[in-house]
Amino acid sequence: MPVGRLKAGVSIPQAQTEMDVIAKRLELSYPDTNKGVGKRLVPLHEDLFGWARRYLYPLFGAVAFVLLIACTNVANLLQSRTETRRAEYAVRVSLGAGRGRLLQFLFAEIFLLAVLGGSLGLVFAYGGIGLFRYLSGSDFPNIETVAIDFRMVIFTFAVALFTSVLFGVLPALQASNPNLNDTLRGSGRGSGESFRGRARYVFAVVEVALAMVLLVGTGLMINTMLRVREVHPGFDTSNLLTLSLRLPEGSPYVERVPGGDMERATPQAAAFYQQLLERIAALPGVQTVGSTTGIPTHFFEDYTFTILGHPPPLPDQRPEAGYEQVTTHFFETLRIPLKKGRYLDAHDNASAPWVIVVNEAFVRRYFPNENPIGQQIRLRYDPFPTEEDRPRQIVGVVGDMKHLGLARYSPPFMYAPYLQQPTVYPGGSIVAHLWQDIVLRTAPGVSPAQLAKSIRGIVTELDPNQPVVSLMSVDQVFTESLGDTRFYLNLLGIFAAVAVFLAAMGIYGVMSYFVNRHTHEIGIRMALGAQPVDVFGWVGKLSCSLIAIGVGLGAALALLLTRLIATFLYGVTTYDPLTYALVAVALVMVALLACFAPARRATKVDPIVALRHE
Repeated sequence: MPVGRLKAGVSIPQAQTEMDVIAKRLELSYPDTNKGVGKRLVPLHEDLFGWARRYLYPLFGAVAFVLLIACTNVANLLQSRTETRRAEYAVRVSLGAGRGRLLQFLFAEIFLLAVLGGSLGLVFAYGGIGLFRYLSGSDFPNIETVAIDFRMVIFTFAVALFTSVLFGVLPALQASNPNLNDTLRGSGRGSGESFRGRARYVFAVVEVALAMVLLVGTGLMINTMLRVREVHPGFDTSNLLTLSLRLPEGSPYVERVPGGDMERATPQAAAFYQQLLERIAALPGVQTVGSTTGIPTHFFEDYTFTILGHPPPLPDQRPEAGYEQVTTHFFETLRIPLKKGRYLDAHDNASAPWVIVVNEAFVRRYFPNENPIGQQIRLRYDPFPTEEDRPRQIVGVVGDMKHLGLARYSPPFMYAPYLQQPTVYPGGSIVAHLWQDIVLRTAPGVSPAQLAKSIRGIVTELDPNQPVVSLMSVDQVFTESLGDTRFYLNLLGIFAAVAVFLAAMGIYGVMSYFVNRHTHEIGIRMALGAQPVDVFGWVGKLSCSLIAIGVGLGAALALLLTRLIATFLYGVTTYDPLTYALVAVALVMVALLACFAPARRATKVDPIVALRHE
């Protein structure tokens, strides 16, 4: 991939216009190879790190939801505090305090709340960064440099202050304008209760709705993980181990082609791997061994090609498929089923006619109504065709493997013999002969640790300068391929747990305040013959109404917002009814549990004490 630096004052659109002109000239000069081929300029930072947006934006939304839930809790608490201190505010006003003075006093309290909340948030952030690093592993670029700096401190306190002021304005305005006559007479017990009570109920509903959205997202990810674990990768993973080797380019394994800027692998590279495979196969406990330039779920190349005997496509419309070079016994080692024709064998070497094996997805796409065996294709190593760009005959069709990961589809794929791969590539690129992923099937009960020690010794004997990476099972490889899904599941689970906790606190606060405000009414009801179960049902009815409305609104909101994580889902839609039902039941149970204590306390009200107190 070419990399260039723009001149000062030149924008990306200006440079793209010039590049389009160059591409058009090349198309006119070389219509056979450059027709429809253009180059799109992309900022290097965007090309390297732009993919992280799909991870961070949904997480940013989850954080915003948790923040909103916390803010509604703060607003609810401030509203309740305002109600309990109405007499104090009335006394202050009666003694001469103006509304501005009272607002100043109230906002000073809000500012102190913001400072304390922001400070506590920074403390939790330090632990959160460590947790984020642990969950993300090495997937995020420069993850080790993530830290809290001065800008983050300022941002944290700004958000804390802004949200505290925003959600504290209404309670402060209400407190700064008390009804002196009703309050000082003690007759203001129910004044304004209708509006303020409804505001608290709205806050509780919002908390439940937002928690519902995060729980649905977590439920969908859990559903995805369960379904992915049931996916068959296309081969037998039992007792299958793998290790990767990368021969250094600045070594006897690669040489520059005379008279050009091309490089090619030397015979020593193929000889190294050939001896390595033979000696690994001779180890006790190893049944079969093979190698490939990319085991499933790891990086592989897409190659364009043409099918001989079919109408030639335009250069920009050539079919393409995944491409790997494999050694003899690769298919037998992985136990990939043979569907038609034959596997690759030892006769498919550099002096034999060039052949290739394809998978069923390849046949379904490019030979839907034809027998692929015997068909010939010509690979195009664009944009540098070489003298080794010769036709390959399809000699076998194998089953599909999950090359893109268990949660992805099986792409069309081609497998070429390792000894029949082209060895000349543009200067500066990696020569394919230099890297191999070794796969070996062991007898049951063989220790991978013992094999790793033996293989390390073999590699050291063949080349003392060649580093050896540790052996790992293919099951571990597939587990790592689920890193994105697991990462999202863990983070969404954490956010959902925090959201449910905050929502439960909010519901508990609302119902506790409701019971406290209606103690007199509860006393009258019980004095007139109401039983504890009647009082419990009265309080519980309000609780269930708030919870039901919150769950309903949350489900509707989740239908819209869970599309943001649709790319991480597998085997489940964003509107999966089972997930919504289970999440709703779980959230209702937690919310009802939070309402139980206030409702039970209401049944313990002594009518005589309540009426005497009033």
